Order: sequence, then structure tokens, then C-alpha cells
Amino acid sequence: MPLNSIAIGVTILVGMMLFRRRVVGSAQWRATVTPLASIIGSGFLIIAPLLHSVMGKWALLGIVGLSVFAYGLGWVIRYNILHAEPILQQQTRGTVARLEQAAQWSLGAAYAISVAFYLSLFIAFVFDRIGIVDPTLAKWATTALLMGIMGVAWWRGARGLEWIELFAVSIKLAIIIGVLVALLTYDVMTGTEWFAHDSIGDFTTTQMLAMLAGMLMVTQGFETARFMGAHYSVVQRINAVKYSQWIATALYIIFIGLTCPIFLTYPIVELNETTISHTLGQVVWVLPLLLLVAATASQLSAALADTIGGGGLLRELAKARLPTNLYYMLIIALAAVLVWVANVFEIINFASKGFALYYLIQVLIALQVMARRPAQPGKALMLVAGGVMACLLVFVIGWSIPAPHS
Repeated sequence: MPLNSIAIGVTILVGMMLFRRRVVGSAQWRATVTPLASIIGSGFLIIAPLLHSVMGKWALLGIVGLSVFAYGLGWVIRYNILHAEPILQQQTRGTVARLEQAAQWSLGAAYAISVAFYLSLFIAFVFDRIGIVDPTLAKWATTALLMGIMGVAWWRGARGLEWIELFAVSIKLAIIIGVLVALLTYDVMTGTEWFAHDSIGDFTTTQMLAMLAGMLMVTQGFETARFMGAHYSVVQRINAVKYSQWIATALYIIFIGLTCPIFLTYPIVELNETTISHTLGQVVWVLPLLLLVAATASQLSAALADTIGGGGLLRELAKARLPTNLYYMLIIALAAVLVWVANVFEIINFASKGFALYYLIQVLIALQVMARRPAQPGKALMLVAGGVMACLLVFVIGWSIPAPHS
């Protein structure tokens, strides 16, 4: 009972702080919310069971590695906002322009994949709470929800989306912090050993790295700042990338660390979408309910955001005089196909490959821009770092694999 009270009390307290007028009215916070919504919407509900099942006691090292790599990619996005965007505004042809167009095509496809992930995860959490275990019915429900998202996108477009994200992220952040404080209290009270649990299988190092690479999608979202130039300044967008990654990285690392004792006491028997809900529910019964609210707040808004973002992106790229709603339908149709042909971990892997392709092209753009610029301190080091990131992204695209779904 004390742990339940702590989780609820901290959630309410943090929620009150985040909904203060000074916070809600901050332009920089609103700019930060969009990439942050995508990052924590992408992976918070799934990353713990994925990492613990694949890497066991090394799970914390895995999330640190993913976060460091993602922050390097965030640096590339920030560099391109500052240095590549002015070139793209002046030149509609050339190597940089062609690379940017290719990057946007890959991002449009990745958006569709991520919509399938968001809604599959949302339906899994809802069905788990009401006791429905029929996978086919879950696919039909996800498809119906996709059609509902299509209706919202057709009817409302992008209007009001930022405010939906703002409230959804505030609710989810409050819940996450409440969950973290409850977990910290549990770990201290029980004194359970840390970093002693095993993975669910006897994986080789190569297999673990391949599956870790397939989880890149859970760190994505910071790239959305590239497309917010109509409403925010360059400085605000660069800061939005940094701040969203700082917050998300801190939450991910703390969460993975605090769940290490949990997964030793309650080992993962079946790895699926709702493993985290069942495991934490054995520790504090209110946590699955809080996580369900978090799923509702984040997955629906993230799916709507990626539907509208992907549809708008495809419309600009196709340059055809067709209604934007038809491009929304294309995103929804691709997401619906994925829902029926792949499980959620396979969808995560597909999305990781799609976003890795986008990031790879962004790295190539940054390297191209760096090569054109006059000599500057640290230029050689930045070129080497860019080359290393490009090689790692090629590994994600070519060799990443999904975690085994039970």
C-alpha cells in the first residue's frame, strides 16, 4: 500500500508542476515536447523487457550504449539544422538536396512503420487489462483504430496536434516519474541484488548486438525538430533536440537500472508486448493501471502525429496535386499491412531499419557539408566520428534482428 500511495502521490505532484501556466506557456518547452513525445512514446513501455530479456545483467550497459549512439545522431541533426538547412533553402539541386529528398522518402516509410508499432502496443495493453488474449481480434482492433486515426487526420488535419502532444507528454512524464520513485522505494526496501539476472536465452555476443541494433527505434523522435522551422527558431529547435534527448536518456537509464532487481525477483518467462505490465504489477499493483494511462496518452498522440507528419511529408515529396488526405491513407494502409504480417518486435526492427536509413543519409549530408566548409577546429575528428556512425547505421540496416516474441 505505501508503494501504491507513493506512485500515485508523486504522479499527481509532478503532473501539477508540469501543468503550471509558466511551463505550458513556454515556447521552448512546447518545441521540446514534440521530439520528446516521439522518443518516450517510441519505447518506454517496451524497452525494459526487451533489454532485460536479451542482455540480462548487461541491460543497463545496453541502454547506455543505445543512448550514447542516439545522442551522436542527435548531434548530426543539430548540425544539419544549423549548417545544411541554409544550403537547402538556397539550392534545390545538387548532392545535398538529392540526399535530403532520399532521406525524407525513407522517413515517410519509417513513420508508417512506427504508426503500426504505436497502435499495436496500445491495443495489446488495453486487451491485456480486459482479459482478451485473441491475437487475431487484436489485429482487427488495431486495424479499426488505424481507420479511426485516418478519420481524425482527414477531419482535423494537423490543427491542435501540438496541444494534444503537450498534454499527453505531461501526463506520461508525471506517471513515469511516479513509477520510478515507487520502484526506487521497492528496491531500497527489499535490498534485492543488482545486475545478477540472466537473459531468457543463451544468446551469443553477435546475436545480442544484432538485437540491440534492432532496438534503435526506441530512441528515435529527436529528428522531428528538423520539420518545425515554420513555428520555431533555429536555436529553439537545436535546444529542443538536446533537451528532449537529455530527458529521455535520463528516464531510460534510470528505468532500466531500477528494474534490474525486479527482473531478478520476477524473471521474464514470456516476452511480449505486456511483459512490463505483468512484471511491475507483481511489485506494485497500481503500476499497470498507471502504465495503461501512459499508453493511452502517448501511443495515440504519437500515432496521430506520425500519420499527419508522414502524410504531409509524402505530399511534399510526390509533388502531385492530390489531397493530403490521400497521403494519410497511404501511411495508414502501409501500417495496416504491417499489423497483419508482423508481430510488434518485428515491427520495431523494421522501424529501426527505416529510421537508421534516414539517419545514415543525414550523416552523409553532414559529412558533405563539413567537407565544403573551411578548416575549423576538430573538423578531422568530426569527419571520423561521422564515418563511425555511418558504419554503425549500416550494421543496423543490414544485420539487426528482432528479439524473440513469445
